[in-house]
This record gives sequence, structure tokens and C-alpha cells, in this order.
Amino acid sequence: MRGADFTQGELWDVEPGARERAQRWVFHVDMDAFFASVEQHDNPELAGLPVIVGNSPYSIDKLREIAADVRKLAHRPEFIKGVRGVVASASYEARAFGVRSAMPLAKALALCPDSVILPGRFGRYREVAEQLRAIWGEFSPTVEPVSLDEAYLDMTGAELAGGPIREIGERLKARIKAETGLTASVGIAVNKQVAKVASDLQKPDGLVLVLPGEEAATLAPLPVRALQGVGKRTETLLESMGIRTVGRLASANRSVLALHLGGENADSLLRHAVGIDHSPVEPPGDPKSVSRETTLVDDTCNVAELKHMLVGLSDHVAWSLRNDGLSARCVYIKLRLLPARRNRGQGVDSGFGRLITRRLTLPLPTDSSALVYESACKLLDQTARSTGMHNASEVVRLVGVGTASLVHTADLVGQFKGQGQASPEEPGKVVSRDKTPAEERDKKLNMSIDDIRKKFGYEAIANASAVKRTDEGIVDG
Repeated sequence: MRGADFTQGELWDVEPGARERAQRWVFHVDMDAFFASVEQHDNPELAGLPVIVGNSPYSIDKLREIAADVRKLAHRPEFIKGVRGVVASASYEARAFGVRSAMPLAKALALCPDSVILPGRFGRYREVAEQLRAIWGEFSPTVEPVSLDEAYLDMTGAELAGGPIREIGERLKARIKAETGLTASVGIAVNKQVAKVASDLQKPDGLVLVLPGEEAATLAPLPVRALQGVGKRTETLLESMGIRTVGRLASANRSVLALHLGGENADSLLRHAVGIDHSPVEPPGDPKSVSRETTLVDDTCNVAELKHMLVGLSDHVAWSLRNDGLSARCVYIKLRLLPARRNRGQGVDSGFGRLITRRLTLPLPTDSSALVYESACKLLDQTARSTGMHNASEVVRLVGVGTASLVHTADLVGQFKGQGQASPEEPGKVVSRDKTPAEERDKKLNMSIDDIRKKFGYEAIANASAVKRTDEGIVDG
């Protein structure tokens, strides 16, 4: 059973109970520079070039024009004045210049002005992601996707029928390459924490197997930031204590760590530092929230302008709810506020301001675009009155709309007056009852819009207010 002869059925065709007695194995599969790699695969002329897939309020042509101006400078700045947006993905050729995902474009273009800047084609990326999930599902019945291009696979018992675990990893990589044209890095270990670290050790196109008992030795020389759960703040705190490597963390005094980080965090870090992680590979469940946000071209405290943006954001959130058969009991907004007057230094905005959220619990769960928008506007008005927006001392850089406390719409049948009842013609479908004429019109409008989007895609129809703002350069964050 090798190569093309490999099938999921053969892999898991073992005697009853054998899998439970087998050595536990977890694969962490991480695609290499996913968005940028898809672009290079689809356009061979980009092979070998530094590619940046960027998310910015500015047009791609404008970003290219700015990059061309930077190339003419005798001394390149650390940041480029006025550029907003972030790097969604960078090819390894761009990474050689120091460009990284989530880096501000203002810095990325200064580091590599010769890069090829491309807009994201997220429909295409999701298409490839569906291929990946199909492949992952053939190798394991238990898959935990982390993102479009990353997942954990529970491979416990696979080697009983599939051969040595490394060979199974190599076959997985080969299948991904053959069917998508892309490379993946795979980490193999006895748990998720170590498998995740292992997948990063030989990128791109790597495969690292950490044998049982080798976890602590593998982790010891790595920086503490390599561990999941160690962010910049924790890293800085650990460094202030003289702890820079995982090995040093593993030998740290628990009481001292607990004093600075709390007992629970200290215990978790000490376990992870020696490669102990009992968390299971869990297939995805229902989402806990649905949200959408956007970064502004120009900071503003104008509530009327912000409400224009809420139209499209609310519509997209409500459409996502209906598409997944969900309703929300809670609506929230997210705002990033900055001082209206601030030191811009070398053309770079100083600081990222403060991120605040405000939420509202609804009397009934909803999937209505109009009600989500109405609630978001109410929250925005309240926020404007209680922050520096009211006197223009604070301005908004980012605005988002979200919903939480989600429930399946079909489960609400008959629970509330006006919520709905089962359709006699279509089992599982909910039809309205006891609704006001305005609510009926809203529901019929949403149904018509959803039908159009199912046939032609989300962008086929949009609220006129939302289109107006998009044309002015605002893009989804």
C-alpha cells in the first residue's frame, strides 16, 4: 500500500480496539505562504519573484506607484508615510527581505519596494482550501482546521495499516503537491503543541518527526516565542526574568513564574516547555460569533459617515448568519480610536490607539440585516457620546460589526411569538407567523437577496450606501 494505492479505508482498516492501543500521533499541516503561493502557481511568471498579497484601503495601482517612488530614494525609510493596510501573505522571496504576514504595508514596501503587489483573491483561496480539506479528510477521520491553510490531523493508529508514520507524512505532502501544485510543511509528534512547533522548523516544504521522548530536547534550544500562548507581552516578561529559550523556561522556578504570570499560566507554560499537551484534536463546531470589520482610508469621528459603513458590514454579517442557518441574540460593534492630534514622527502614526467593543442583547434572536444595522447604529451613537468622538478629540481608524450568542434558527421554531413555524411543504424550513408588515417585508427582501447571492455570489447585489463607501476605497479588513 504505497503512493496512489493509498486510501483512507486501508489506513483505518485495523482490528477493533487496535487504534486505542496504538501510539498517539498528531500531524500539523501548514501550507507554505498560502495566498502568495496560490498566486505564483496560477501565474508562473511570478515564480521566483517577491510577491506580497496585500489588504489595504488603497488601490493596488496606488501601492505600486508608492513602491516605485521608494525605489528612487537614496536612503529608504523604515516606514512609508501615509500607507495603510497589512500584508496578508508574503512569498519566501519577499520574506528574504524581512517581509512577514500581518506586517504593516508601510514597512513591507520600505523593506522590499521591488515586490509584486497583488490584491487578495479570497474566492480562489477558499477553492483551494476545499481541496485541502478533502485531502486531509482522506488521511484522518478527525481533522481540526485552524485556518484555510492549516490543520491538525489525529493520526493515532495510522501506522498499524499505513506503514511508518514518516512515510504517511510524505504521502500526505505528495498528495497535496499533486492535486494543488503547492507545498506544505508537516510536523509530526505525539501532541498538538509539539507538532505545531515541528511544522515550523524546516519551512518551506518541510517534514519534521519528533519521536516520543524527544519532545523536551527538541524544544529546549528554541526561543520561548515558539510556544503557543507566548505572545509579545509574555515574551518580554520572560526575557526580563532572564528566560529566552524554552529549555530555560522548563527549568524555571514555578513559584517565581506564578508570581508574575499567575499559577494557571505558569503551570501551562511549564508543561508546554517539556512537550506535554493533552488537548484533543477537535473537529470544528458551530461558530461562536460572526463579524466583519473594515479599516478606514481617512480617520473620522463623523457618525453619519461611520453609519454608511455599518450598512455593508451589517448586511454581510446577517447574510453570513442566514447562510449558516443561525440567528444571534447579541450584536456588538468594535472601534479602534486614536487621538485626533498625535506625533507622527518620521511619517509614521505613533501608536495603535485603543480598541473598544460595545454590545447589545436583543429580546429575540435575529438574522435580519435591518435589525443588526439598527442595533449597530444605536451602539455607535452611545459610543460617540461616551468617548472623545463627541468633541473630535478622538477619531476612528477601524470599525466592525459582530454578532454573538448564536443559535440554530430551526431550533427556535415555536419558542417565541413571531419567531416562526415549520413549513409544511419544506421540512426543516422556517416560515414566519404573527410578524408585522415591516418584518414581513424585511424577511422577503432578505430571502430574495439570498437567492440572488446563492446563484451569482455575494457581490452580485449590495446596498447602495455600502457600494458608495466601497467605491471610495474602503475594503474589508
